[in-house]
Amino acid sequence: YAMREWLGDDIPLMVDANMRWSVSEAVRAARRLAQADIFWLEEPTIPEDVAGHARIAREGGVPIASGENLHSTYEFRDLIRYGGISFPEPDAATLGGITPWLRVARLAESHNLPVTSHGVHDLHVHLLGGIPNASYLEVHGFGLERFIESPLQISEGLAQAPDRPGHGVAFDFDALSSLAP
Repeated sequence: YAMREWLGDDIPLMVDANMRWSVSEAVRAARRLAQADIFWLEEPTIPEDVAGHARIAREGGVPIASGENLHSTYEFRDLIRYGGISFPEPDAATLGGITPWLRVARLAESHNLPVTSHGVHDLHVHLLGGIPNASYLEVHGFGLERFIESPLQISEGLAQAPDRPGHGVAFDFDALSSLAP
C-alpha cells in the first residue's frame, strides 16, 4: 500500500507477479491488492493454466493482464473465452511476429478487451498505434536506447511512433563499437 500512497490516486498502479504464485496464492494476493486499487495484476500464475487464470479473475476482484509468455493465438483464445484475462498482452517477439500479434488484437477487440504490449517497445508502438483497442505500451528501461540513433520519444505520457520506414529503429554503430574489445 506504500506504493499506492506514494503515487496517489491519479496514477495507475500495475502489479507484475511474474508467474510467481499458485492459483490460491494469486487469489489471496489479488484480494489484498484490490484494496490498493490496482489497475491490473500481471501474470499472477503460469500462463498455461487457463482455468487458474479464470479463477483468479473471478475470485480475485482485480483485472488480469497476461500473455507475454504465450506463443499462439489459440492460447489467447482460450484465456479470453474462459474469462481469464482482462488485458491481453501479446509480445510479437514470442508470439511469432506481427501477423499473429494483430490476430490477438482483433480477437481481443471482438470481446471488447483492450490490448497492452510486452517488451520490444520500438515495434509495439507501431502496432498499438494501428488498432482501435490499444491500451498501454510497456517501455523497458534497459539502457539500450543509447545504441539507437533515434530512441522512442515519450512526451506527457504518450509514445510517438517514428515516421521512418519499417519499424523505425536504426542502430548507432559508433556507440555499439565502443563495446568491442
